[in-house]
Amino acid sequence: MEDYNLLQPLLQPPATTSSANTAAKDDAINLISSNSGILFRVLSVFFIGIVTIWANCEASKGFSITIINDAGDTAAGRKFDLFYVSNDKATRMVLNTSEFVEKVLYDPSNTHPKKDVNHVIVRLASRNLTHMVIVSSRERNEFALDISPSVMQGTHVGYAMASALQRGMARIWLWDGEDSAPPALLEGMVEYITILAGFSPAPTMPNSVDLSGSGNFCWMNKDPIAVAHFLNYCEAQNRGFIQRLNQAMEHQWHEGALEAALGFPVQDLCASYNSTKIPVVGNDGIVF
Repeated sequence: MEDYNLLQPLLQPPATTSSANTAAKDDAINLISSNSGILFRVLSVFFIGIVTIWANCEASKGFSITIINDAGDTAAGRKFDLFYVSNDKATRMVLNTSEFVEKVLYDPSNTHPKKDVNHVIVRLASRNLTHMVIVSSRERNEFALDISPSVMQGTHVGYAMASALQRGMARIWLWDGEDSAPPALLEGMVEYITILAGFSPAPTMPNSVDLSGSGNFCWMNKDPIAVAHFLNYCEAQNRGFIQRLNQAMEHQWHEGALEAALGFPVQDLCASYNSTKIPVVGNDGIVF
C-alpha cells in the first residue's frame, strides 16, 4: 500500500490556460504590429513614388501652367470647363504645343540658352477678341494667352483650340529682339511654326503668294502666310536658318540679322523665291 503525504491534495488542480492565452495574445499583437509596420512601409513607398512622379512631371514642364475661365456661365465658358478644364486637357495641350515649338526653334545640341518661360496663363476671355489668341508678357517671365470665346463656338472646336494654343506658344518661345524685331517677321515666324504643325490653311498652290515687288525686304510683307513661305524657302537654302534667326533676335534687332542667319547676302533672294516653288510640309504631312 502506497503512503500518501497528508499535504498532497487528493485531487490535482486543473492545468491553467492563462499562460497559453497570454502567449496567444502576445503573438496576435506582435502579428498585428508586424503587419501594421509592413503596411506603413508599403504606404510610405507608394506615397514617395506618387510624390516623385508628380515632381518629375512638374520638372518636365519647365514652367507652371494656370487655366482661367473668364467666360463664366456662358455657352463658351461651360464648354471650356467641360472639355478643357475638368480633365486638364488644356494643360496637356499647352505642353504638347510647347514641345513642338521648342524643337523647331532650338537645337538641343546647341549651348545657346532658351528663352526663360516660368509661368503660362491660359485664359478664356469674357468677350470675343480681334484674334483667336492674344499673347502678353508680364514680370518674371510670365506670359498670358488670352483665348477668344469665338474659338469655342465653331464646329471644329478641338482644331481651333489647338491652333490657338500652337500660335500662342510659338509667340511665347520666339525672341523678339528686345521688342525691336519687325512685327511682320515675328508674325511670319509664328505662321511658319503653325503651318509646320499642320494648322494653317493652305494657299491655292505652294508659294502662290507672290512677293514680287518687295525688293530685298520681302520678309516685310504684311501677309503672315507669305512671309512663312519665304522663311521656309530660306530654311531650305540653309538648314538651321530658323533656329539661327531666333537666336539672333535674342538681342537688339539689326538689319544684318537675317543675312547672318542665312549665311549669305539676302539680295535678290526674293526674286529667287518667286521663281522657285518649295512647299511647306506640315507635321501631318499636308503640303502648304
